[in-house]
Amino acid sequence: MKVSYLLPVLAALMCLAVPAQADEIPLYDTGPSQDAAFVRFVNASNGAMQVKAGGGSASGTTLQPGNPASPFYAVRGNANVKGFFKNEKLQSDIALKVKPGEFATVVAMPGEAVIKQTVLRESPDDFNALKVSLALYNLDARCVGAGLSVVGRSTHLFENVANGTLQRRALNPVSISVQLICKGQVRPTTLALGALQAGQRYSVLVMPEGLASKLLIASDAVAR
Repeated sequence: MKVSYLLPVLAALMCLAVPAQADEIPLYDTGPSQDAAFVRFVNASNGAMQVKAGGGSASGTTLQPGNPASPFYAVRGNANVKGFFKNEKLQSDIALKVKPGEFATVVAMPGEAVIKQTVLRESPDDFNALKVSLALYNLDARCVGAGLSVVGRSTHLFENVANGTLQRRALNPVSISVQLICKGQVRPTTLALGALQAGQRYSVLVMPEGLASKLLIASDAVAR
């Protein structure tokens, strides 16, 4: 997929570009004659996680538990993306390729002896200027068959999302709160999604927190 084909999606995403948590991660330059791909990084652990990607001189950023997702960064399609996750005790090397037109999310998972990684990939083709695009990423192995229901209603937005996978759907641009479902049972964990904007893309992340799960929302923004 050429960059020109992605312009409607990217124009919407750029409007939601979020401030960098620290120094931005310079990955690879892209241009109109190249096939673009996109990668972001998520910290699913309960502590701060440093991430560095790109060339050897690339600066890094620190992903905090309360703001665990970086924006998407543009990379050359099929280029090697290398770097590492690092916390106070452990380091885990990052190495992947992202196909042209693909959006890859690299997740640092919690662990005592090693930082495990999960990569979730999407190839968006569902742009709709009148709808909100919302995904549910299940990053908590203890939440079997994750789902979301609308608080105060019997409406189910997502059902049976396996660990390490995602589902995406289109919604009307309304302000709602959602409640987590695990193993078909409604959990007390809720999240106010706020005023979701038409034409924009978001992800709700199910992440471990102690003995329970937490929900966080991230805009699927592309870094400037």
